[in-house]
Amino acid sequence: CIFILFFTPSHSKRASAKFCAAMSKMRKHIPDSMIAEGFGVSRNAEEMELFLSCFDQACVEDFERQLQLEQSYDCTTTFAFSDVMPFANNGFESIVQDSFTQCFQGRGKFRWNTTWYLTVIYYFGVLIRYLFLFPLRLTVLVSSLVLFINIFMISFLVPASFKRSLGALGIRIVNSAFVFAFCAIINVKGTIPPREAGQIYVANHTSVIDIVILLSQQLYGLTGQGHGGVIGFFQKIVLNFGTDNLWFDRMASRDRSAVAKQIRQHANDVSKHPLLVFPEGTCVNNEFVVMFKRGAFDLGRVIVPVAIKYNLDITDAFWNSKQSSFPAHVFHLMTSWALVAQVSYLEPQQKREDESSAQFAARVKELIAQEAGLRSVPWDGYFKYFQPKPEYKQRRQQVFTRQLLKRFDLDSMVTEFNHLPQRDDADDADGSSTCTATMATTDSQLTPTQLQSKRIEQLQAVSRRRAMSENTVVS
Repeated sequence: CIFILFFTPSHSKRASAKFCAAMSKMRKHIPDSMIAEGFGVSRNAEEMELFLSCFDQACVEDFERQLQLEQSYDCTTTFAFSDVMPFANNGFESIVQDSFTQCFQGRGKFRWNTTWYLTVIYYFGVLIRYLFLFPLRLTVLVSSLVLFINIFMISFLVPASFKRSLGALGIRIVNSAFVFAFCAIINVKGTIPPREAGQIYVANHTSVIDIVILLSQQLYGLTGQGHGGVIGFFQKIVLNFGTDNLWFDRMASRDRSAVAKQIRQHANDVSKHPLLVFPEGTCVNNEFVVMFKRGAFDLGRVIVPVAIKYNLDITDAFWNSKQSSFPAHVFHLMTSWALVAQVSYLEPQQKREDESSAQFAARVKELIAQEAGLRSVPWDGYFKYFQPKPEYKQRRQQVFTRQLLKRFDLDSMVTEFNHLPQRDDADDADGSSTCTATMATTDSQLTPTQLQSKRIEQLQAVSRRRAMSENTVVS
């Protein structure tokens, strides 16, 4: 990277800087719905072809701009280092400015005990947090769970009309215990709108603890990914005891379609608790907000945006499920000094007549990001569960191949070769029979490396025939 920065000509740097202008020009030809949905989600063939063609066009224009600026391109017979500069520059930018991976990286621990007296204060705080606060918080949490189990057993002895009230009481007891265990300081901004038919609350998602923060204000009916283990116990036993929740498998399309119908029915039933949805579908580190899934925005219901912002200077509430389990995450929060959060209830939003569901979701996402001071990015949070599609890599390879053919003036040779009959090359000037032996071998019996070598030999044969013809004309 240092070599490229210091030895790349200044005009090459200017050309790479103009890539943003090309992308802006490409942006004008792409519908807003495609940008709002993110790159790589399912869409029809025409939209995908339009998106990829515009993407390829921007890459080709940037590459051709490099061709005109680099002096080394005056020679068309040698391969220069500048041939790969547009793509190498784009690759380095992807590594340095990787806004997708940054969405799922927690804030590292800051070492502040750099002097002896700060070290004494630090370890004194460790003793208080681990030997006094943690046992006290754990005792309160376990006591609340024991009390909840007693209430749960009593619910089988009372009429069904009282069971729902007992469940709501049990949820409030357990949730209050979690708030105490985390020493959660919750600052509420705005007012909760009165309960009406068709309301759906949507919020940004940082951790499972978001549910604890929001349930401290009012009870919700939750919808989200079904889990096992400890989280599954709280989903199936604790939360389902007092509220109507919708758990599904994000990988199963049948579950998603069935939940969409249940969400529509739940939102219209005023007797049930308001529905809470986390449209990001995954935990983000509370510094970014990723693409909102449009499922809740397709229903034509009133959306109540809720912005959650944690004070990361006190403790990092982000849960990275790939690095730590849920009990370890809870232990981290219970051994912290406090959990400071601000919950902002925004004005209810409705879908406009001139916008699609994806645009509606993007607009609500921008409102939440602006209120919470988060950086909005267009990425799909599900990307962290999948590998990039090979079609994207092949597209860039095709662009590079087309430019190299143009760069070395091979387009006409390839066209001429494609129109030649498959015959022996015994008439070549040098009498070479290598190409003849290679063409006699069927493609199905060759490895990719051998196929590439065969193609090069055939192109060389065409080049020799062209050279003979030109020499004959000159003579």
